[in-house]
Amino acid sequence: MSIYLFEQWPSVDQLALRLGDDNQAEMVIVADDWPTDQRACTPAGEKILLQWQQAKSYWQQQPVFSYPINQGKMLLIQPEYYPQWRLHNVGVDQPISSSCLDVKPWLMQPDPFAVSSVVVIGAGIAGAATAFALAQRNIAVTVVEQAEIANAGSGNHQGLLYAKISAHSTLQTELLLAGYGYSLALLDQTASPKLDCGVLHINFNAAEERRNQQISAKWPESQLFQSVSSAQAAEIAGIEMSKGGLWWPHGVTANPRSVVEKLLSHPFITLMTQTQVTRLRHDGQFWQIQCQKKGSPCVLTASHIVICAGAQSNLLDPIAGWPMQMIGGQTTTATPGDYAGKLRCALSGNSYITPAWQNKMCFGATFHPHCHDAVLTQEDENINWQELFELAPKLALDLAPNDVPQGHAAVRCDTYDHLPVVGAIGNGGLMKQVYEKLKYDKNFPVNTACPWLPGAFVNTAHGSRGLATAPICAEAVASAILGLPSPFSARLQQALHPNRLLIRTLTHHRHFN
Repeated sequence: MSIYLFEQWPSVDQLALRLGDDNQAEMVIVADDWPTDQRACTPAGEKILLQWQQAKSYWQQQPVFSYPINQGKMLLIQPEYYPQWRLHNVGVDQPISSSCLDVKPWLMQPDPFAVSSVVVIGAGIAGAATAFALAQRNIAVTVVEQAEIANAGSGNHQGLLYAKISAHSTLQTELLLAGYGYSLALLDQTASPKLDCGVLHINFNAAEERRNQQISAKWPESQLFQSVSSAQAAEIAGIEMSKGGLWWPHGVTANPRSVVEKLLSHPFITLMTQTQVTRLRHDGQFWQIQCQKKGSPCVLTASHIVICAGAQSNLLDPIAGWPMQMIGGQTTTATPGDYAGKLRCALSGNSYITPAWQNKMCFGATFHPHCHDAVLTQEDENINWQELFELAPKLALDLAPNDVPQGHAAVRCDTYDHLPVVGAIGNGGLMKQVYEKLKYDKNFPVNTACPWLPGAFVNTAHGSRGLATAPICAEAVASAILGLPSPFSARLQQALHPNRLLIRTLTHHRHFN
């Protein structure tokens, strides 16, 4: 797992010669633009050039752009963001003092230490992607799941993979742009079944039309998306369309369970289903993970743990009681008729619908904040049908109605700022003491190093965007554990940091365990 740093674009042939057979190489390139003329003279260089050309399709001038290459990755970092990025990377030399850049100590990353084995808790898309990112680096991973794989938030018949971004430089947009191409490449890398159908995001109201126009105006030369008229939308979709929108030609639909199965099939991953984690305890050297497997107690030992349990995450020590929000929701499936079967792409608006897969179309979804019920209801079924009629009325009329609700209900996990929770976990009890003065003045200058829990990480709260965000966040967690370059800018690392939730309970005078 060698790390190669380039302060300008290297020649693909020189890079191929330098990398040799190092399939786990991490390439960090500091440059503000993509090279306009890259040529290869060797077979190895041609292979790298092809991968770079594929990666360029997903590049959107992000501060940090990441793309998987073999079992490692390539990072393109804009020079102005490099000093802060370097400061936040445990695997890169840090001659810059954190105090000089006014970085909150609880938003840094702990120093990595030797990994013997990892236990990942949860076998949805976040847990599976995290396990895969580690297993790709020859790390033995045990994935523990209380039910079956892709049972909760990852249980829909079909999910959309595209990036519903803003024209403004928001954290959500940066995360989605970081994750979009990465997830698409991961699906190709693992040969996960998907429909390469594209996603058409419709101008379903005046505000959405303005948003899509702003996006097109900001990135007029983008290869990720293009603005289309209603006539163009109809030609793309294969059915009548009364409105135009934003066309994402690389977008796909995928069955999350199939993706999870592919990720978990890695030989370095051991899967334990029907296994409930009852206690997590660090004995001073290793984590002891106490479980109940089909009614029988068992104990797993690991140097590192990663909590990826979705809506169950904050029921587990060491983040029990941390502030997360639960959102119940439901998708619907139905059998298409001849007209609906002509749909060639996924449609997204105030709701979404996918082309037929296994003779079922998936549409929805409902969202109920502060809901803990994962039960199919007729009320939510009716809401999904109503929204589909508003999105594509003729298509909705050609779907066979269900006698009883059909689809999938789940509880998703979210946060106050609608960003995932990704990274190392601080010791909540000690942090409450160390940073107590923040209760009285949130701007109080506290520079005390964060008391970390050794080898404890989390990757959760992806809401309804797990296909787009969980894999890149999994890579961020694996990089932090192994001391490799992070795929995120410093700004994004801080925004996703788990400790932000706990500190907020202090500054906002909220209780936590």
